[in-house]
Amino acid sequence: MKKALLTLGMFALGFGPIAAVADHIFVHGGHTYKMVTTPASWSAASAAAAKMKLGGLKGYLVRVDSEGENRALFEAVSAHLTKSQLARTLAEDGSEAPFVWLGGSDAEREGEWIWSNNRDPFWSGDFNGSPVAGRYTNWGVQPDSATGAENGLAMGLNDWPEPFYDLGSAGQWNDLDTDTALVYVVEFDGKTDLRFSIEGPVEGGVHSGVGLIRGWAVSSNKIERIEVFVDDEYRFDIPYGGRRGDVGNLFPEIDDSRNSGYATAVNFSALGKGEHQLSVRVTDGFGSVSERTVDFEVTRFSKGFLRKEDTVELGWSRVTGMGDTLSIREALIDGDYYNITLEWKTASQGFEIVYIEKK
Repeated sequence: MKKALLTLGMFALGFGPIAAVADHIFVHGGHTYKMVTTPASWSAASAAAAKMKLGGLKGYLVRVDSEGENRALFEAVSAHLTKSQLARTLAEDGSEAPFVWLGGSDAEREGEWIWSNNRDPFWSGDFNGSPVAGRYTNWGVQPDSATGAENGLAMGLNDWPEPFYDLGSAGQWNDLDTDTALVYVVEFDGKTDLRFSIEGPVEGGVHSGVGLIRGWAVSSNKIERIEVFVDDEYRFDIPYGGRRGDVGNLFPEIDDSRNSGYATAVNFSALGKGEHQLSVRVTDGFGSVSERTVDFEVTRFSKGFLRKEDTVELGWSRVTGMGDTLSIREALIDGDYYNITLEWKTASQGFEIVYIEKK
């Protein structure tokens, strides 16, 4: 029988497959990169990049400054694109190879290549030219303006052109007509500020009965989804937006951080007795994903849920206390006798059952 958590008055089972992030995101050298798989012209891609934000960071069509960055970009894009996506990002200069737009252009002055993010020049001339100010380049036998005005910089994802493959290798650069529709990569000068915490269940804690899965999440990009997994199985999405003034004080630079709480009631006893693992996965509007995991234990009565008609009799029990702990011996619960231990929990402001032993 499939396990279930009792949440908000109903059993929460899987609601279908986990949603995938639409555009691939990766980090290299302290910068964040987002690949957009909908082909666009160089100008449209550059304009779209400028409208994107990662926190307070403005995006730009990717700039490549080192061999390591070029390799990381090539490997990430190649690993992500499907065969059908590769077929939709082909150059139209006869090379018969897929390409991805980079942020370089010589549209203002032929042969004078500049990066679009800050207008740094990086190459002067055609394929016989030279780097400017020692900046990194990785041209094939390029640029050549083979079809006329080829003012946009692109990286090849295969060798080109067919059948001799003598003008460029996978990972090298080419100049292409800026009207060509290609996939592109947007770069940001920093990392995501998505952060979150799981406050319950606590790492190593013991839980029974109805309790809370709760915590907080903040990001300069709106929190889009918070998913809950138990024992590696997706269970449900958790409500978000609870008032958390303490979190707002911690992150005053993030808009609406005072409304960053997430919580839902669950019946831990609906899980089997013993050790379990809970994972929370948070996704924001940029597409950044963060996940945390805690291990906890469930203790429970023979029944996963005691109903109103089930007998609970403590009149003949022995109760002792020490520190923040209460011990109940020989409690009669639904016809069986149990020893029970309760501990004071500051977070919930009450006693919680942490040990159940059937006599």
